[in-house]
Amino acid sequence: MRLVRISALIVLLACYLPAYSQSHFSDGQNKKADTLLQHKVYEFGIDYPINKTRLFPDYMNNKAQLEKIEWFIKNVPQLGDSLIIYSYASPEGPYWNNVRLSKGRGETARQYLRALFTDKSLADSIIVINHTPENWEGLRKLIEEDYQKPDKAKVLEIINSDLPSEVKKNRLKKVSYGHAWLHILENYMPQLRYAKWVGKWQNPRPRLEQLPEGPQIYDRIETPPPVISQPQLRFVPDKKTRLALKTNLLYDVATVLNFAVEVPFNEKFSILYEHHCPWWLSSNNKYCLEFLSFGGEFRWWFKPETKPATENRVKRDALVGHFLGVYGWGGKLDFQNVRKICYQAEFMSAGLTYGYSFPIGKRFNLELSASVGYAEIPYRHYNPTEDFEILIRDRNKVGTWKYFGPTKVEVAFVIPLLFNYKKGGYYERVY
Repeated sequence: MRLVRISALIVLLACYLPAYSQSHFSDGQNKKADTLLQHKVYEFGIDYPINKTRLFPDYMNNKAQLEKIEWFIKNVPQLGDSLIIYSYASPEGPYWNNVRLSKGRGETARQYLRALFTDKSLADSIIVINHTPENWEGLRKLIEEDYQKPDKAKVLEIINSDLPSEVKKNRLKKVSYGHAWLHILENYMPQLRYAKWVGKWQNPRPRLEQLPEGPQIYDRIETPPPVISQPQLRFVPDKKTRLALKTNLLYDVATVLNFAVEVPFNEKFSILYEHHCPWWLSSNNKYCLEFLSFGGEFRWWFKPETKPATENRVKRDALVGHFLGVYGWGGKLDFQNVRKICYQAEFMSAGLTYGYSFPIGKRFNLELSASVGYAEIPYRHYNPTEDFEILIRDRNKVGTWKYFGPTKVEVAFVIPLLFNYKKGGYYERVY
């Protein structure tokens, strides 16, 4: 399974004590003690394995940092009235997994800090978790400061856009045929996989210019940390929807065999071919439904809702969302119900279609549509003989029916078919 890089930012903020204090200071300046309290800010960096929510003391430089954090909290007075834990996940894997990881990291941090308090009720009242599933802001800063490739402007445009997170990642994977995403994975995602603990205190006593070693604190974790496997890179070719197979469920219920094939040009335009061919006759010739039609439709997807792949959905790069279509349709029919209804006819129709298509499963869509247009239907009535073997045309019931109004209603079951795209693809991590 793909694992995700995680970063958590834990900020410990202490409130100001007297009313005369100011919010900024400069070390080395002489100020009157009764008008200004000096403030110190101390930072501790904690690293986390990819796709883990537990805190591992033996991972990278965590051991020394955790000793300092414990000593700092136990020896510095005036902790303040709140401890805010900001937890993040790097924008690399699926969004749903990053939500899980950022919440889990925040809760792990809360439990660790709570264990350092003698008064557990005090800890519960002041420790607050604020989780952000993906640290796009951190990635943006790294790209602005360090990224030197020609496609920098395009990468920043995608990162700064208001697109959903998964769409951003999907588009970043396509920049420069996947090379930009590979560079980001290798050079910037590791820098977002850390936790930063920041403590701010007023004029602390004792002074903390040099923190002591502090006691060993790692007996809290009962099991040893696992061996963290090194990720490998795998190229994933881009897949595009080349065509979709459809059937109108309303016609199917009426035993009208039908199918349609739709080919998208991109997420905005597609062309559809549909065919209806029920052709059955009862053994006694009393009932007949023979219907043969051909039609085509050009569609404009004016509000596409394309979606990248997730755990429960394959990629949707076309044929989803709202659309308008222009259709043409024609064919012939023979419909008989004993002697009550006995007609043969041809028909031609053209008009407009409005519809909406959306995913209903991992690999299936459902499409709802209705058409309005003009139709001409030349018809002929006939009378069968007593044994229903011969049909006799009724020349008094011949004509052409002209009609304008609703012409089609569809509830279509859709199977999009995706194929590899030669020029596209991206790199992903395999653990």
